[in-house]
Amino acid sequence: MAHEEDKFAVSTRQDRITLESVDDRMIALMRLTLAVSALVIIYIDPFEPDRFVIPTYLALVVYVFYSLFILLLSLYQRAPYLVAPWIDVACYLVLVSLSSGTSSIFFFFFFFPILVASFRSGFRQGISVTVASSVLFMIVGYATAPGGNQFELNRFLLRPVYLTVLGYMMAYWGGREIKLKRRLSLLREIVKLSNPRFGVSYTIGSMLQKIQKFYDADACLLILIDPVYKDTRLFRLRRAQVAEDVRSERLPEKFEQLLLSFPDELAIVYKSHAGAGDYAFDLAKQRKILGEWSSVSETVASKLDLGAFVSVPLRYRGKQSGRLYLTASGRSFRLTDIDFLMQVGEQVMPAIHNIRLLAQLAWTAAEDERRRLARDVHDSVIQPYIGFQYKLAAIRNKSAAGKPTADDLDRLFEMTVNEVNSLRGFVRGLKEGDSSEFGFMPSVRRFAAQFSESYDVDVQIESSGDIAVSNRLAPHLVRIVQEGLSNIRKHTTASVCRILIERQGSNLCLSVENNNPHANGASPAEFLPRSIMERAEDLGGHVSVEHGLDGRTTVKVEVPL
Repeated sequence: MAHEEDKFAVSTRQDRITLESVDDRMIALMRLTLAVSALVIIYIDPFEPDRFVIPTYLALVVYVFYSLFILLLSLYQRAPYLVAPWIDVACYLVLVSLSSGTSSIFFFFFFFPILVASFRSGFRQGISVTVASSVLFMIVGYATAPGGNQFELNRFLLRPVYLTVLGYMMAYWGGREIKLKRRLSLLREIVKLSNPRFGVSYTIGSMLQKIQKFYDADACLLILIDPVYKDTRLFRLRRAQVAEDVRSERLPEKFEQLLLSFPDELAIVYKSHAGAGDYAFDLAKQRKILGEWSSVSETVASKLDLGAFVSVPLRYRGKQSGRLYLTASGRSFRLTDIDFLMQVGEQVMPAIHNIRLLAQLAWTAAEDERRRLARDVHDSVIQPYIGFQYKLAAIRNKSAAGKPTADDLDRLFEMTVNEVNSLRGFVRGLKEGDSSEFGFMPSVRRFAAQFSESYDVDVQIESSGDIAVSNRLAPHLVRIVQEGLSNIRKHTTASVCRILIERQGSNLCLSVENNNPHANGASPAEFLPRSIMERAEDLGGHVSVEHGLDGRTTVKVEVPL
């Protein structure tokens, strides 16, 4: 399991590196294009540069070779884009100082590193490059600008403002795009983690670990409510823990009431013990509620020893399914976090529900298989041994009375051979699956003949209509016939029994009738063919028992074909 998760992490990392390498090549190519274009433009324009011509050409040539080096580097490995914007800013400051200062045509080059930093590293890096570019441009431009009437005060004041405003917008848009990409990546990873083979606890632990790393949270708490069993469970992950450490914990009643004390339609943002900035958000009405739930939030924070936290309700198919708590002492949560965590919950709950459902189905299937095997062993293994016991007792009684037993021993030996063959068929069916080698009706007739010969009971078989039975259904119906005849032998002294098999529409009707149902003293009301009823119900059918006035009892089984 851990190996598969490691493979998934390596694959994700490789995909991310591949995407970033493509971006690096594009950025490096644009940097080279910008450098070469500037060199060609100042070569064509006779008025640029207006001073320090040779140093400016040398600086641009050096920048062209630097850009070419970064492009070649990006073809083989990741380019150092975190450092590259600052190198670009330094190069542009040199070009500004060698040209016209604040009036330099190289002023517009500053937007390139701002754009790169914003859309590759986010808002913080973008705004840092923006502020540094604006301040340094003012300082270097003013220090190197020509004096006297050639100094343009309007450009000196306007260009830094222009650079700051546009740089802030780039940083904001770039940071927002990166944040949205990270959120989409988290949602995608959470969906991929929903593997039923990992189990509920590990899957929830992996999801909480992803959320914890995304927010750099101190702890994540997930409370799940089972709507069927009315059971509430807590899954918690603290910093430095891994997914394997997450376990399902049963909540004490008071603790459960505390964690679920907020209404289902409210999300909670708690910022401080002083109550400053705390609020609840009504998800239905889309509005803030100030002050009303602050005392409850402070109680939850103090009881659980939490700092700032956000709590959102979890729903599945419109019903309350639990609540998610996320706590982080080093940050404050916003309305955008509530919206995103609600989206996370919409992805998490169906996955958890499906895993729990599959686990329950697997457990139910195992229980049904154990019950089926128990019935098969009872009907196919235990019953023959009971017959052997009766035969051996009869032979022992004859031998004690001095009567000949050779014929009885021969019949017992033949009975043993037949039962061994039946047991081999039973074992072969367990290995290869339920199948009927000779068909349903031949199997019934063969077993009826063996039963009549072994127990001196006249078994009569009657059938009408088309009795085509699938290989899936035939073994179960044969087991019903076997159990019905075994019940006649165990619970009655009947000498004649009749098996009627007929098709009525899309159903198969099977009746087992005997002529002396309770000669051993048992009343009809006490007779209950439990094994037959269980088999019939598993096949989607039903069983009825009828008692005739002439003393006959009929067990009727009706199953859909």
